[in-house]
Order: sequence, then structure tokens, then C-alpha cells
Amino acid sequence: MKTRPSRNPMPEDGRNALPRTIIRRIKLARVTLWWERAWPALWPATGIAGGYTLTALLGILDNLPAPLAKGLLLLTVGGAATLVYRARHALTLPTWDEALKRLETMNGLAHQPLSAYQDEAAAGTGSDTLWAAHRAWLSKRMSSLRVRHPRPNLAEHDPMALRAALGLSLFVAFIIAGPDAGARLTRSLLPGNFTSEQQGRLDAWITPPTYTGVAPVFLTTTPDNRPLQIPTASSLSAQVFGGSTPTITLNNEALEIDARTERSGRAYEARTELTDMKGTTALNIRQEGRTLGEWQFELIPDTLPQVMLLDEIGISTRNSMKFVYALKDDYGVTALKATLALDPIFVHEEAQIFQLGEEPPVRKGFSPLIDGFVAETIETEIDLPLPGVRVTDATETAYKDLLAHPWAGLPVTIQLIATDDAKQEGASRTVTLSLPARRFTKPLAAAIVEQRQRLALSPLNRGSVAGFLNAFTFDEEIFEHDSSIYLGLRAAYWRLVKARRPGDLDGLSTLLWDIALNIEDGDLSVAERDLRAARDALTEALAEGASADEIERLMQELKQALNEYLTQLENRATAGAPPTPQMPGDGELVDRADLESLLEQIGDLARTGARDQAQDLLSALDDILENLNTGEEQQQSLTPGEQELSDAIDRMAEMIEQQRKLMDDTFQQGQQSRQQGQGATAGAEGETQNHDGSGQAAGEAGENQTASDLEGLRERQNTLRKQLEELMGELGEKGQPTPGPLDQADRAMKRAEDRLERGRPGSATGAQGQAIDQLRQGAQALADAMMESMAARGEQSASREGGEETDPLGRPLTPSGNPNADRMEMPDENDLQQARQILEELRKRAAELGRPQSELDYLERLLRRF
Repeated sequence: MKTRPSRNPMPEDGRNALPRTIIRRIKLARVTLWWERAWPALWPATGIAGGYTLTALLGILDNLPAPLAKGLLLLTVGGAATLVYRARHALTLPTWDEALKRLETMNGLAHQPLSAYQDEAAAGTGSDTLWAAHRAWLSKRMSSLRVRHPRPNLAEHDPMALRAALGLSLFVAFIIAGPDAGARLTRSLLPGNFTSEQQGRLDAWITPPTYTGVAPVFLTTTPDNRPLQIPTASSLSAQVFGGSTPTITLNNEALEIDARTERSGRAYEARTELTDMKGTTALNIRQEGRTLGEWQFELIPDTLPQVMLLDEIGISTRNSMKFVYALKDDYGVTALKATLALDPIFVHEEAQIFQLGEEPPVRKGFSPLIDGFVAETIETEIDLPLPGVRVTDATETAYKDLLAHPWAGLPVTIQLIATDDAKQEGASRTVTLSLPARRFTKPLAAAIVEQRQRLALSPLNRGSVAGFLNAFTFDEEIFEHDSSIYLGLRAAYWRLVKARRPGDLDGLSTLLWDIALNIEDGDLSVAERDLRAARDALTEALAEGASADEIERLMQELKQALNEYLTQLENRATAGAPPTPQMPGDGELVDRADLESLLEQIGDLARTGARDQAQDLLSALDDILENLNTGEEQQQSLTPGEQELSDAIDRMAEMIEQQRKLMDDTFQQGQQSRQQGQGATAGAEGETQNHDGSGQAAGEAGENQTASDLEGLRERQNTLRKQLEELMGELGEKGQPTPGPLDQADRAMKRAEDRLERGRPGSATGAQGQAIDQLRQGAQALADAMMESMAARGEQSASREGGEETDPLGRPLTPSGNPNADRMEMPDENDLQQARQILEELRKRAAELGRPQSELDYLERLLRRF
């Protein structure tokens, strides 16, 4: 059998005979043919590799243990290699002839022109010219050859279109991975053997305490040998996303790590507080033996707050304690208090005074004490105001009313304690003084306050205190005008009797104090207490930045409390004789209108947002109220001469009251005398016919019945006149002026006395009325003399200070008339009016709903502080 020899794929001279453009097209057709055969064969292995890449981009491989990740990599590589090996026959490059046939088929060329072009003419035929013409004709036919794109027909091998789903998934995975896509792919090829850049992603930051006002520090890069300055008590947070569990150390001490699983993979977190670390603190974060980051810190210590007493603790005219202090702290003082401490020896001795003898008897059923009572209290605290929420550097003046404190009048040591947000404390120097105490003129009120203090010093004295309170209620005449005093004392007594725990005595000290004030002053002390409470509430609200509605409400409460207090003062002053003048210090008088005007200014400043100025003006109001002289306080500021005039006025007030009562009694006696005279005359006329002269005898008998009563009235008038003459003599001896109306009052009293002696009570009342009128004029003259003396004393004080004009508190006025102008800038009326107009315009625009929402939000933020 004869075999056909295989055809030479392509002789090299035949290839060279083809034009260059045809050769390039043949090579391109050869590659196209290879791709159409190779892609369907490689798709299974490509799908496996694509699935592995997808898991890497999604971070799934990062969450697997290193051995499992390595095994999955080996399985993927082995499976893909096996599939490629089985398809190796499809990966061989097509032959030259196969490429020629594919190119001829693509372009629809008949009779194989590309193969014919490579043929050679037979030797010796002599047809070279004809052969060259033949090739030229073939070359013209091949000039329009085109190589079409490959058609692998993958749909036959992938009927479910998994290739499209894989491609879309890979696209989404790349987006999810973001900048970390390259690192994730690298880690998927080298599991468990990354470089530092290929490990888990690290986020670390330091959050300083909120009160420092320092922004968080993000640890993005490692500084060059420069430790970061971090406030102490800052919070360190470090998070590692992906990879195995890292090691986080702080000064070579490992931190506890919290591991959790998130949608993006495993996450590790460590938190700690940077405190109590001296020198440089080193933070190191490592994973799989590689360093993710390292930093060095230096903690900035939080210094102790400072509080300094700038002046000795003073006592105001109204017996309030005046504190002048300076505050300083790096991040701000948040609280200030004053600690008051008693001498333990003094407290023990005071507690034993009433325990030397037998305890006063108590009722049967007196509850026994149980554990928890403190035998002796030697220390307490009071809060002092701050000029702001956090005070870094400020000077403040504060008044504190401790008259109601149970230790009032006792010697104490006082120390100011300032506290910051870190609960650190700074102390001032210690001052020793006696707390101011109120002087009670009513014996019962003073006795109640004394027992209240004993109970406060030692609750174990409750038995003797209860006995005294029980004894106070025996005299019923004391409580005949106000039963609330009696009921209050009985309630206090029974609370002491039944008390078994320290909490059972809560509020008892306040109850006893209120009872004492009610006995001493009635409603005046309550009004004063309400005024102080309203003032303190407004001061605190301004300092803490309260809302506009809250400020307005507190302003109204302060106005009401001030009006009630001034009303009680006026009622007290007008209850008897002409009131003694009320002057703060040696300066000018302060009336209700001045104080109300000052309140209006404070309200205007607060409403227009100038709260710092409002707070300064409120401090000025505190100065006025605390140094306002009323009643008892004024007596302490009078000169001896002025005190003599004041005493004379008080004595004349008593004389006026006695003369008024005497005139009433004389008038009633006159009415009785006339009635008796008319009855005697009528009876005498009816009996004239039978008994001559008997009517006259009856009239004389009626007059004899009132003779003794008239004599008693005359003696009272004589005694009152002698008191007036004695007062006039004392004034003359002390060099005080004797007003002329007093001489006229003396003569009127003499006339009344003579008329009473002659049995004419009706005419005596007229002279007594004249005496009362002259006594009032005389008292007014003495009051005018005292006012002139006090005014002259104020002018002399001003001249001694260089002739400066002073305010009612004796402080020098600036040219603007404001004593605080040198320490605060107060807006004038034009500024306030302009502020009101701006505020009204803001409110008007905020109410226009047609404006853009962003503008409405902006207007709301502006109005929020008002």
C-alpha cells in the first residue's frame, strides 16, 4: 500500500515569499485560533482561581487560621493545575497551515490563494513572466484580508453563565476592599508570612478627658524621636482589623484584648487609661512577629487647683460673711466650698455642761438611741458660688449668710477648698474667727436658739433639750397671740422623744430656727430668707448658662422677694414712732425705686445675652443688700451723740403711746361723768315737790363717785409730765438740742393736769391731744437732728478721702457714676436698645416659616442663648 507523504506545513522560503502584511495577519489568525481553543479549556481552572480571589478580597481568608488558609491555597492551586494539565492539548499553538486555512475561511477565499501564492514554477518551463503575473493577481486578492475577533463559544461550556456572576462579584469585592485590595490579595498568596504592611489594619487614637477641651489625637504616623504630649487620664484606644490576635503592650505590659467578629472580618480592640505614668510611656503593637505601630507619650499632669483668700473674711452690716478669693486651675475649677471646723476640746466641754447634773425628766416611752448617732460634730462644709461653670482664672466676692447655722457665734477655723473635674483639691490658708450670730431680744427666742445649738453640737443631748422645750410650753400667755409657736415647740419635743436614728432629727434644726425667728420678727425674717434664696438661685443660673425662660422666672421671683422684704421693713418701721433713718454706711439713702431700677437693668442685660455684665450688676446688688442698715444694724453704726438722740426718740415714742392711752381713758371718764350728771338731774326734778334740795344732793353724790377716778388720771398725767421734764433735762445736760415743741408739750400736759384736778375731764382731753401733737413734732425734730449729724459725718468722711463722691456703700464713684466701672464694662441705654431691636428682628425672622430650613436652624442657634 502506497502512503501519501505528509504535507510540509510551510517551507521557510514560502513564508518569505508572502508579503509582510499577510504574514502579520497570519500570525494574528494563529493567536485567535489558539484563544478559541484555550479559553474554553482554561475556564474551569480560572473559575476556581476567581473564587479564591473573591474570598481574599472579601477578607474571608484573613479570618481563617493560618493552617486552614494555607490548605485552601494549596487545594486551589492543585485543582487549577490539574484542570490545566488535562486541557494541555488545547493549549498547543496552531500550525501555520491551520492559520492559513482559518484566514482563508474567515475571508471566504476559494481555491486556497494563500497556499497557491507560496508555490514555485517548475524549472525549465520558461513561464516566469506568466508566473509573476499570477502572483500579482493573487496579491491583489489578498490585499483585503481581515482577522476577525476570537469566538471561543464559551456558552457551550458554561450554560449557567457563572463567568458573568464571578466577574460581577469580583468587581463588587474590589470596591469593598478599597485601598486594601492589593494587601488582601498579597496576604492570600502568602498566608501566615506577611510583611508589616500586609498585616491587619491598625486604628489607634488617644482621647483626652472632656473637661480639658483638647481634641482627640489620632496615631497615624510614628513621630521621629518626639514623644507626644498627652493630658493625664486620657483614654487610649487601639483597634486591629484582620489577621491574627495582635500583642499590644504599654511600657512592656500587655493589655487585655477584646476580640469580636464583624461583617468585614475579625477585629481586635484594647482600651486603657493613661494615668500614674512617670517619664516616657511606650506603646507597641505587633502582629505575627511584625510591628504594626509604636509611639511614645509624655503625660501632662493635671495641676492642683489653687484658691487664695485675697482679704480677711469680713462681716457685712447684715452679719453676712464676706469672702474675697481668687481661683486658678489649668482646666478649670468646678466646685468651691468652705470647711468649718470647731475645736474638739471646746465641743466636748460644751456638750458636757448640761450633763454634769441629772438629765431633765422625760416622759415615759422615750425612745432609746440606736447606733449611728455621732456624739460630737466638729466639722461641716458650705458651698460657695463660682463665677462660671469652669473657672480657670478669676477673682470673686461672695456673701454667705450663716446666721441660721447652728454654730453661729462659736469660734471656728475656716479653709476654702477648690475642686476640679479630676476631683483634685486645693486649699487656701486657714482663718480662725467667730461666726457672726444674731442677737435675739426676746428671751424665749434666745433660749430656743441656745438649745438648738446644743443639739447640733451633740445629738446625745437630745434628752435635756427635749426637757427644756417641754418647759418652754408651760407658760400659755406667751403663745396666746400665735398658736403656731406652741404647736411648733410641741412637734420639736415629740420628734426628740421619738428619735432613734440620726435621720429622725433631719430638719429639726431648721424648725427651731424658724420658731425663734417667728417669735423675734414675725414675717420679716421669712421675707429676708426668701430674698437670699431668690438671689442665690439667680446667681447660680447666670453662672451655669440657664435658659432664657429660667432666667426670666428667677428674675420675677427675685423681684417679688425684694418687694416683700422692703414691704416688711416699711411695716416694721411704721409700727411705732417715726422711724430712724436707714442708711447704708455713711453714704446716701437707698430707696425702693433705686433697687427696682437696678433689678430692671439686670433683667435687660440677661435678656439681651450680656450675662457677664448681668452677673456683675447682681454682685453690686448683693453689696447694697448686704450693707443696708435696718433697725438693729443701724444702732451699731451710730455715734454716741446719735445714739442718745435715738434713745430719746424711742422714749418719746413710749410717751406718745402712754399719752394716747391716757387721753382715751380721760375721754371715757368724761362720758361717764356726763351720763351720771344727767341721771342725777332728772331724778332731782321729779322729787322737788316732796324733798326740797334733794336734787342738789343727788348731783353732788354723782360727782363724788368719779372723784377718785379723776384723781387717778391726774396722777398718771403728772407722772408722764415728769418723765418729759426728765428727758428734756438729760438732753440739756448732754449738750443735745431741746426742741421747742417739747416745752409746749410740757405746758399742755400741765393744763390737762389742772383740768383733771378741777374735775373737768372733757376739757382735759383737748389739752392732752395738743400734748400728743407737740410730742410728735418734738420727736420729728430730734430725728431731723440725727439725720443732719449722720449726713455731716458722711460728708466729712468723703472730704477725708480727697473729696471723692461715693455711692451708698461708701465706694468712690467714677465719672460715669458707676462704682464698678473700673472692673466691668456695662452697656449704656443705646446699646441695650440696639440689642433689643436685634433680638426682636431675630425672633421675627425665626417665625417666618417660608425661609430656608438652613436659615431657620441658624436663627434658632442664635436665639438659643437668649
